Amino acid sequence: MNTPRALTLLLPLAMLILAVTACTLSTEPETILVSATPSTYEAPPASTVPYVTPTPLTVPTPTTPPDIALADAQLALKNGDYVSAVLSFQAVIDQYDINPAMQTKAAFGLGEAALREGLYVQAIAALTQFITQHPDSDHIPHAYFMRGDAYVGLGQWTHAIDDYNAYIQQRPGVIDSYAYERIGDAYTALGQPGPSLAAYAQAADAGRAVESLVALHERVAAGYFNAGEPLKAVEHYDAILAIAENASYRASIQYQAAQILLGAGDNAGGYTRLQTIIKDDPETYGAYLALADVLEAGLQISSYQRGLIRYANEDYAGAIQDFNTYTSETGLAPAEVLMMLGRAYREVGNTQAAITTFQTVLDTYPTDPVFGEAWLEQGRTLFLSGDIPVAIQRYGELATNYPDVPESAEALWRVGYLFSTQNDVENALSTFDILAQTYPGTDWAQEGLLLGAAIAANNGNSARAIQFYSQLASTGSGEYQARAYLAIGRLYQQDGKTDLARQAFGAAATADPGGYYSLRADDLLNGREPFQPPASTIFVFDEAAQLAEAEAWLRTAFDITQDGALYPLGDSLQNDPRLVRGTELMAVSAYDAAEGEFEALRLDIEDDPLAMYQLAIYLRDLGLYRLSIHVAASLITSAEIDTTQAPAYIARLRYPTYYDDLVIPECAENNLDPLLVFSLIRQESLYEGFATSYAAAQGLMQIIPDTGAWVAQQLQWPNYQNTDVYRPYINVKFGTFYLRWILDLDGVDGLPYVALAGYNGGPTNAVQWAALSGPDLDQFIQTISYDETQTYVRRIYEQYAVYRTIYGAP
Repeated sequence: MNTPRALTLLLPLAMLILAVTACTLSTEPETILVSATPSTYEAPPASTVPYVTPTPLTVPTPTTPPDIALADAQLALKNGDYVSAVLSFQAVIDQYDINPAMQTKAAFGLGEAALREGLYVQAIAALTQFITQHPDSDHIPHAYFMRGDAYVGLGQWTHAIDDYNAYIQQRPGVIDSYAYERIGDAYTALGQPGPSLAAYAQAADAGRAVESLVALHERVAAGYFNAGEPLKAVEHYDAILAIAENASYRASIQYQAAQILLGAGDNAGGYTRLQTIIKDDPETYGAYLALADVLEAGLQISSYQRGLIRYANEDYAGAIQDFNTYTSETGLAPAEVLMMLGRAYREVGNTQAAITTFQTVLDTYPTDPVFGEAWLEQGRTLFLSGDIPVAIQRYGELATNYPDVPESAEALWRVGYLFSTQNDVENALSTFDILAQTYPGTDWAQEGLLLGAAIAANNGNSARAIQFYSQLASTGSGEYQARAYLAIGRLYQQDGKTDLARQAFGAAATADPGGYYSLRADDLLNGREPFQPPASTIFVFDEAAQLAEAEAWLRTAFDITQDGALYPLGDSLQNDPRLVRGTELMAVSAYDAAEGEFEALRLDIEDDPLAMYQLAIYLRDLGLYRLSIHVAASLITSAEIDTTQAPAYIARLRYPTYYDDLVIPECAENNLDPLLVFSLIRQESLYEGFATSYAAAQGLMQIIPDTGAWVAQQLQWPNYQNTDVYRPYINVKFGTFYLRWILDLDGVDGLPYVALAGYNGGPTNAVQWAALSGPDLDQFIQTISYDETQTYVRRIYEQYAVYRTIYGAP
């Protein structure tokens, strides 16, 4: 009996509505590390608001036009609202009078949405129906692959293997490596190591991005070793060595291969590999392990090589012994060996031996490039031993006696800094003054003037502060110069010297275009409050006209002579195996693997402006926003212009407003400036929905787990679990709610920059900083005690200025 289509998925859909759960699939993007909240995380206050059942999701009605329902479904899928996506896709399927192409899209989308939600039974049913009812679709192979993933979710390994093999038969040579790897995983789960290893070997032999390929080779090597086939394991380690470039990683792989050969009785081969590590990569931990094995076997390694390896691996006592042996063998060690020996003595606490060794360098090698460095090391050793006066004296002697040595500028800076730590303000300021006059324009001089100005200002000597800032403004460059002019302007402003203040602000505004201090000066010059939104914003553009403008600019800026439109992928890019694999992986919802392929491609085209332009658009259209932004940034940087000078179409690729359908309504709901939220999202995650920081902040707006749970209580969000914040529609709702909550705190008083500091560094901290600084942004920035939070606020200030320029109405 044939079952009507409308009833085929009735049970799975009912189960979906009644028992929706969030589940992280192996096919979801792996986490990445981005801007993070400091580890001194401060949780929001506890709440007693209970969980309650929310209003049910809006279900498309039978009269919803199919094209609208399909668009709604695809948008919900993109935003992580998989339940709504399933319901909307089903609504399309249930309408019989639509065209076949739309029916096919909806049927495939239904399976994908159920899979993304972790509803594996429903996904299998939907994908099986798709395979049966749409046999001519180009997505049939993808349906098999995805159904295999669903079977994996249920632990039905044999069915998963069958589906992955079906995919390979229908789409051979595209992402075979990834399909075979899944087959290997399934056989492993079935307890069949032979077929598992064979599948992994096939996966390693097929093509994929280098980073994941070497990991796969490691896996295969371990499998062969455990299967009692050591030589085959070594073959895969050698395959890694043929493509890996990182010295530490190569040394670790070579060491593992050596151990396998030694275990197999091939002593000659094993020790040859260990000696190769010692010779080629002495600064790695693998070399340290190899050295121990080689010496235990009675093989000879030079005292110099032993010392170099032990020093690099912080075995300072061993390094001291080896370097002293080397010195006695050679009569006089080279300067570089003595430098390592001196530092090793210092690390073990032998201050006098360290100073004596550095003095040997100074006495024996007065013309060697390390002469100044040895002098600095003497001063550093004295400082670390607590003898500050003698350290000051020693640093000063280098600057006085050898002013032409490159390290003399650093020595003077250290003298001034150490005076400041002893509260000897006058000597500190005098030293920084001498530094600036003797080495004008150097980084050390600029740092000295900046520190000297701050010391003078903190001690109430505004005239001296202006003097230092004026010197920095006249001899510095870039951010240093902008910061100096801004400070001068603020000091003049405090003294009521308006004209002089405006002159200083004008100079600051042009010193470092796009930098925080120049932008801040421009705002002061034009009477704009920090983060003042434009009179109105524009989020809809004439795409065709701006695309034409962008391509005309590209032709001129990079001398491109290609006829026709420039944005379609060129042949070399379109046929690049990494792009082909990445595109196919996106089609089967294997986003983490797809990103790996595209990232490898991105790094290889950074000297090709046309390819960068094409790839930025292509990645944007695939929804790989972080990578698209990176490529667009490289394109603009290669043109040596600021983002706001680039054509609007390209500027928006670098500073986009993705998820505007989520951000703009939530900003309206929470009375937030959408440009501020777009700036925050860009800083936090580069629009990467699955971004995770080292502090465990997650998603587009990088929400800490405790914060997510607290917001869920405030919003009475049902069945909340931590992984929910990876879904964009939840993350944006939670993030905007939390930002609004911080803005409304007493002590934050609605000031965006204080709220941003609270978002990153903790609300209580932000309130305390604001209480110390008052409502002045520049004072507030200086009061923030976390370097990361200072940088965070400045970076969002910079990004907001770009967003205001691009999206603000003229």
